[in-house]
Amino acid sequence: MRKIVISMLVFVLVFSELNVFVAETIVGDPTELEIECEKQLESEGEENLATECKEPESENGENPTTKGEGQPETENGEDLTTEGEGQPETGNGENPTTEGEGQPETGNGENPTTEGEGQPGTENGEDPTTEGEEQPGTENGEDPITEGEEQPESGNEEGLEPLCVEQSEFEIEENSTTEGEEQLEFNSEEELTTEDEEQLGSNSEEVLVFEGEEQLGTNGEEELENNEEKPAPNCKRATRATYGKGIPISSVSPKIGDIDFSALDDSEKELDGFTQMTVNRGLEIPQRNDDRRTYYMYFGDFWNQRTYSSLNMEESYKANNDDWDRPLPGMEQTLSQVIKAKDGYIHAENYQVALALNTCIDNSCPKNAVATYFYYQGRPSIQKGGEDIGSGMMIAHGKSPGDTPQFRSTKGFPLLKLYKNETTHELIGYAAVINEVISLFGDNKLYVDGYVKIKMSPLNGKGRIRVNMRYLKLSDENAFTNFAYSAHMDIAGRHASSKIYSLGNNKGFYFNETKLADNKDYVLYFFRDGYEKHPTAFKANNSPISYQFSFDFFGRLNAKGIDEPGKGLMTAFQKHPGWALRWEPEELKPATVREVNLEMALSDILEEEELAINLDNDGEYKDDGYHISGTWNGKSSRRIRLYYTVDGSEPMLISEDENEIEDTEVPWEYAIPNNVMENGLDHEITVYIMDEFNQKSNIETIKARPALDIKEQVFNQDGKETIEVAPGDTLSYKILVDSGYNSKDTGTYGQFTITQKYDTHLEPPTDLRVLDESGFTIGTATYNNNSSAIEVKLKPDLPRSTKVTITFNAKVKDDAIEGEDVVGQGTVTGKYSTDDAVNGTSNEVKVKITGVLTFVSAPQVIDFGGKLAISPKNKTYYPIQLDTPLAVKDDRSLSGKPSWMMTAKLDQPLTGEKTGATLDSLHYRYGENVSIITEKTSAQIYKKETKNREVVNISNTWNPGGDGLYLEVTAGTAKADAYKGTIRWVLQDVPENQ
Repeated sequence: MRKIVISMLVFVLVFSELNVFVAETIVGDPTELEIECEKQLESEGEENLATECKEPESENGENPTTKGEGQPETENGEDLTTEGEGQPETGNGENPTTEGEGQPETGNGENPTTEGEGQPGTENGEDPTTEGEEQPGTENGEDPITEGEEQPESGNEEGLEPLCVEQSEFEIEENSTTEGEEQLEFNSEEELTTEDEEQLGSNSEEVLVFEGEEQLGTNGEEELENNEEKPAPNCKRATRATYGKGIPISSVSPKIGDIDFSALDDSEKELDGFTQMTVNRGLEIPQRNDDRRTYYMYFGDFWNQRTYSSLNMEESYKANNDDWDRPLPGMEQTLSQVIKAKDGYIHAENYQVALALNTCIDNSCPKNAVATYFYYQGRPSIQKGGEDIGSGMMIAHGKSPGDTPQFRSTKGFPLLKLYKNETTHELIGYAAVINEVISLFGDNKLYVDGYVKIKMSPLNGKGRIRVNMRYLKLSDENAFTNFAYSAHMDIAGRHASSKIYSLGNNKGFYFNETKLADNKDYVLYFFRDGYEKHPTAFKANNSPISYQFSFDFFGRLNAKGIDEPGKGLMTAFQKHPGWALRWEPEELKPATVREVNLEMALSDILEEEELAINLDNDGEYKDDGYHISGTWNGKSSRRIRLYYTVDGSEPMLISEDENEIEDTEVPWEYAIPNNVMENGLDHEITVYIMDEFNQKSNIETIKARPALDIKEQVFNQDGKETIEVAPGDTLSYKILVDSGYNSKDTGTYGQFTITQKYDTHLEPPTDLRVLDESGFTIGTATYNNNSSAIEVKLKPDLPRSTKVTITFNAKVKDDAIEGEDVVGQGTVTGKYSTDDAVNGTSNEVKVKITGVLTFVSAPQVIDFGGKLAISPKNKTYYPIQLDTPLAVKDDRSLSGKPSWMMTAKLDQPLTGEKTGATLDSLHYRYGENVSIITEKTSAQIYKKETKNREVVNISNTWNPGGDGLYLEVTAGTAKADAYKGTIRWVLQDVPENQ
């Protein structure tokens, strides 16, 4: 039957209502832009008309660049600038600069002078465009938006219906553009524009709509893609969406109070217990010691030259040009207003730990009362021409993990909301990540690349905090995202004199500045490992004014850091220390959140505390390794790391645990892997704990030895292991001793004694032997009748890697009482040549005295006669001779009502020696049953319940015409030949009823 398979391809076409939003020419009042353009035309003429008032001249509608305006752009529209000496930078159009130490600093963003000769070029080696060259368009063919153009506002003043998005706000697909879409964007001569001349097109499917806004889209309208109909979504307010480079920022939206940060929170109760702050101040980190020092978690600039009393003065930021007590954005302010404020904004990426020194005497508070670590003097946002370069947290995007950064958050994270919890001593800041797209016409466009929540929490009373940052991505031009945190060091104004030290083993690094203004030390730690979501790469240099994602630090999202320099001073980075930590790049889709942690600590001294550990002495080898256990006490430490070493190895981490209850004994257990500890040798194991400041406990030590194995076996007269024996039978014992040491070991057995418990049911042992695996005698065995024991002494110089076998025979006494047990067990005592005590006990063997069921004899020859005549009739023949009888004896306990049965089967049929012919003629009669005995068929020979221990002679019951074996030859089947075969007799112990 043929089977026909038909494959069908089904196309499903879904049509939806077409919603096309095309800007209309509305007759009515002119817009503000039209009024401004008309005024300029009347006063200055057409030749001086602003760019936004002119019609585009290029064939595809893109605005051509004018000579000398702005920096030339890279392929993705970013400025090409130089940074430092020959260090190229990519980015989002920011002008990288080199450090101009000693140069006067500006606060208005003007370009400062450089330090050294800069090499032109981009990070990818492309030549920058020269003056006069045309500005290339962006990758997606969008026109750069000129000055004066604004995004359409909420409320849709032009009367167009607002667009809406689906309420499932995070189920946002990757952008995809069809061929028809590209043609619409690149090749169409007529643009779809709003009345304000804004272009409708973008690579993104959705944009962000803030609370209070009703309209979605690039410029108030949704892009028309590929002339497809789009279903009208439910008109419910959306709070997040993605749009190309991010969410466009206009002069009126979004308002700070309308921004929804909930995706960054753990739960709806994230801010329970928190108070929203109206001015920026640090939150005190609790310390166990009150030593006239105050430790802070803090966002932004914090000038080192402040006095201690200034911290309590209102608006002190004005006199100190920093961010302490600076007002935070109002909820009615727009993001655009925050970014474009004349006095700048608070840079949330510059989160830090800071120290205030209360050195006031008689109300006289000298300067230098603040110690921070960011250059310049604690104010990183003004370190170079008003730019924040080489300090704080940076976010970068790329097409792949190994890509150079296609976007860097060089505009920083404007702090928008700040909350404090004075009970838990936690500080939470919400900020925007800004993407500034540079235009040659000076009308740079701002986008929200995403939002961040930065939460700072103390971990203990020693100045250690965890900074948890969550980033909500709202752009979709690059698939991969990474983070880096760096610092251009300037501790308390000491700048290049700061020394950087490694904690070793990639744990992190620290700075130790002696004698600050209060004559006490300053110890600052940055931890790279030992907690969740920690950084994975570290790089230091002596040229710290560089972006975190630049070739001075990490030129690619996954660029390699420096190798672990070893514990102690990093001598290679002492001229002008700067450093950066990065995490691993990950693919991050729009409207999704990524979380990272950074732990740091600030203290005046590494306090010594009596951390304690206990190690049990009964370690044990198991299948998965060597098991050790004990307890530890972390005292008041917050986190404990448990380590072990083997034979002086490098410490290996067992676990890292939270010390949930101070000064408590905490049990622990660990299996050291087999590949770390070779079984068969002595090992020295040490264990200890360390806290988060690398303070170490006592060190506990044990010596681990291979497990001694003693095994005892007992066999019957047939050489099989047995659990039953009859009086008068002989048992054979074997004791196997394996010290566990392998051939690499150099020790000997020394004073090693093996003692065998000897049972009184046995007669004195015979054939005592002490042998190695090759059968050589390696000791002596002696029976002590007084103590009823066998004592074995090994040769003292015998290598303890030798496996020892002790054997002897023992007859069960004839008067042994049935039902009792013969018990045997071996023990080991003494000392090895290494002076290590040794003790061990074998398993216990028991043999019950019960008797056995056995053959007394079985015939080897059964003769049916030598001269049998071939008969033309069926003929029966009976055995005429057996060399020995077929007999059985059952010595088992009668109380158990034993019974047994015998069967017979041919191993080889009756076969003619000359002809090879076979006869199926062998029969057996047992009572009324007659069976043919063949190779495949067994015949029941005898069955009996034992009533006594007498021998049962089965063959004596055979007689012609009665029970027994006989040949029945069918006429014509036999040939003149001698026939031989082989019978197998099988004796079985069976219950009486079977």
